[in-house]
Amino acid sequence: MLASVHNEFIIVLIILCLTFITELFIVRNYGLAAMFFTPSALIMAEYSSQSYDFSFFATVRITDIVVGSLIGLIGSLLLGSRSASSLLNHLIAKTIRSQGQLLLMAFSEKDNDLAIDESSERNKMQTNMVNLLTVYNASLGEIFKNKARLESLWPVIFSIEQMGYYLNASLPERPVLSERKLAQLLYVFETMAIAANKGRSHTNKEVPEIEGYSKIRQEILDLQEALRFCGGATG
Repeated sequence: MLASVHNEFIIVLIILCLTFITELFIVRNYGLAAMFFTPSALIMAEYSSQSYDFSFFATVRITDIVVGSLIGLIGSLLLGSRSASSLLNHLIAKTIRSQGQLLLMAFSEKDNDLAIDESSERNKMQTNMVNLLTVYNASLGEIFKNKARLESLWPVIFSIEQMGYYLNASLPERPVLSERKLAQLLYVFETMAIAANKGRSHTNKEVPEIEGYSKIRQEILDLQEALRFCGGATG
């Protein structure tokens, strides 16, 4: 296009089309959008200067891309190679603790009449779950990732997701648990959080029955088993 097109009306149409396609793709795939905004930038640079030296502008653009890519690669190797995976243990423990707090709110006599979706405990748990999933997905793209550790963590992440779903789906007519059962449940969640934070194997604890919510109890058992397996695998 730079070598053969010199009609200003055609140039305007070309820039219009390239800009439209760029805006269409840039929110979905930046690399794909670069195939369209790069020629658009070259066209505007050449025809605004009126030098019509397309080889010069193309060479400068390619040089900029190569240098910028090398800087980005070096930066990712030095700064971001393991930054995401190093946060996983802390975020898993933080999410498990927030789920324990939500469970306490949902099944205690004091807060039993409150709606789950209006509680600050639920919002805190949702935020922690989103952060955990984001960091886990980012760790999968790390250059020097520990594949075995990330694979062993997936059952833990999945079980935490399921737990969040069951807690969110708790109905208004939920039972009031005794203080003894609530204390035991909090103890279970805290021991799981400590094991996750320290990256060690978890010893399964007794989980009391929750009338009408057997899936929550089963998910707590599954999460304990996932943490036990994860700690043994990484160890």
